[in-house]
Amino acid sequence: AQTTEVKGDGQKVTGLVYKDRTSEALHEVELEGIFVQIGLLPNSDWLKGTVELSRFGEIIVDAKGQTNIPGVFAAGDVTTVPYKQIVIAVGEGAKASLSAFDHLIRTSVPA
Repeated sequence: AQTTEVKGDGQKVTGLVYKDRTSEALHEVELEGIFVQIGLLPNSDWLKGTVELSRFGEIIVDAKGQTNIPGVFAAGDVTTVPYKQIVIAVGEGAKASLSAFDHLIRTSVPA
C-alpha cells in the first residue's frame, strides 16, 4: 500500500487514503492517529567493504555501539539496533559517543 493522503479536521488526524499498489485502487481508512516512517533501507552503501554490515545493510554494532573496527562506533537507524525511532537513535547516539570517549581515554596514542 502507498499512503496518498492524511486526512484531518484541523485539530487531529481523522483518517488516511492509500493506494493498493497491485490494483491501483484507492481506499480510505478512518483512524485517530498515524505513525510516520520514511524508509526501510539503511543508507549504508558507501560503507561496503569497511565496517561489517548485516544482510539488510545495517551496521553491525554491539551493546556499546562498537563496530568490528576498533575505535569506530555507529548509532541510529543505520545500525542493527531494533526499533528504528528518533528517540531510540538519540539514546544510541549518546551511548556510542560515551563509548567512543571511553575508548579514546583508555587507548594510548602512538607517539
